[in-house]
Amino acid sequence: MTKILPTIGPISDSENNLRKVLKFTDTVRLNGSHNNLNWHIKVSSLIKKIDSNCKILIDVPGVKPRTENLDNIEIRKNQKVLFFFKKKPRQLTSDLNKVFVKISNPLPYFSKIKLFSVSDGNYIFRFTKKGKNYLEGMSLQNFVLLPKKGLNVPGSLYSDKLQLKVYLNFISKIKKVKFDAVGLSFIQNDNVLKILRKKYPQLTLISKIENLSGIKNIEKIVKASDAIMIDRGDLSAEIGNNQLYNSIINISNISNYLGKPLIMATENLFSMQTNSSPSKSEIISLAFSNQIQSDQIMLSDETATSKNWLKILYWLKDFISSSNKFNMSKRYKNNIDLNNNIFNNIFKSLENTTLIIFTKKGYIINKILSSKKKNKFFVFSDNKKVINQSFFSANCTAFLTKRFPKNMESFIFNNIKKKKKLIFKSNLSAFLTYVNYPKKGSRANTLSLIKKNIFNN
Repeated sequence: MTKILPTIGPISDSENNLRKVLKFTDTVRLNGSHNNLNWHIKVSSLIKKIDSNCKILIDVPGVKPRTENLDNIEIRKNQKVLFFFKKKPRQLTSDLNKVFVKISNPLPYFSKIKLFSVSDGNYIFRFTKKGKNYLEGMSLQNFVLLPKKGLNVPGSLYSDKLQLKVYLNFISKIKKVKFDAVGLSFIQNDNVLKILRKKYPQLTLISKIENLSGIKNIEKIVKASDAIMIDRGDLSAEIGNNQLYNSIINISNISNYLGKPLIMATENLFSMQTNSSPSKSEIISLAFSNQIQSDQIMLSDETATSKNWLKILYWLKDFISSSNKFNMSKRYKNNIDLNNNIFNNIFKSLENTTLIIFTKKGYIINKILSSKKKNKFFVFSDNKKVINQSFFSANCTAFLTKRFPKNMESFIFNNIKKKKKLIFKSNLSAFLTYVNYPKKGSRANTLSLIKKNIFNN
């Protein structure tokens, strides 16, 4: 069953409200672009106090420029707005009707454009001019610019060097925050991921696909990531709405085929922030997310700032419970070697069964998830990173164990016995897999059918 990934914000950060949120999920998100460090430390500690097994994803502020206005700015149709980094260009200040908005990061590289936007493509500007540190456009509508809204330029290319600097700086600052995974904005290739993996080998890396470069290098990015997030807002603003559907299909097919968890983000239930029920378009969109086998549905402002946050969680829980996933008939098979041996093929035939997996490295999890996602999985591992990644997979429950001994038989029996009520809640039997005689490169070589009654004594 698809999981809910709610974002915690000012409306849901009290201990009482966090207890309510955690009844719906075992994973939550903190947005590093909002609130201060002390807030993140306090909230993450509260979450772990309530449920020590809950996994916390913290989004790292990326290199995308965000507006630095402290107050709302009213912008009129056909009014020119100049976005600038660091210093306002003096030679362009003579127009009294022009609005100047400072941005947080340097502009990305881009070639010829006709339009650009702010706030996930919601407000469009006709391009008029650009300079080294500024971009000017004419607004195509009346709107109010809220603080810290992102600036999106189609076909943009961000500096990997600057990205890495921002990521490393932020990760070093949040050592006191109790997080389990980081969400990395505007991942464009696997270069940054490889460096982060080397420096933080135990950290769960979730790559956000948000621009054209990310789409072009999606296979390498998926392979180098622990999970993938599709940020539909930034992605559509960067590549155009007409390319969004095909891009999402491509990303989901590759992620599913390689067995990597997939998170669908941005405005999933945006209308419910003010309405009692979602729009028809949102319902169809959520059904589509189920259809492409999304592991998690992320809620942003819906649970961070909306007064309807609890109603939204109840509605989404009911929707997910009543929705059935089914596989896309079209699968991605472009030069990916999954080593489809007899053992892997067996898993493809295990329909709607419970699987128990004991694994140190977690490789077998990706193999199994690439075959089936309808199964209920229970993962036991002595590797914290494997546990953290497993929590972001749909239908997966994970348990951190003591260090695996050489003799696994009694160890496996005792761990399953402790969790037998949960494991055998729906089925009286389950399939168990682990590496019985480990060798270099081993994934799994034992598959056993076990029954609940053997754990009764």
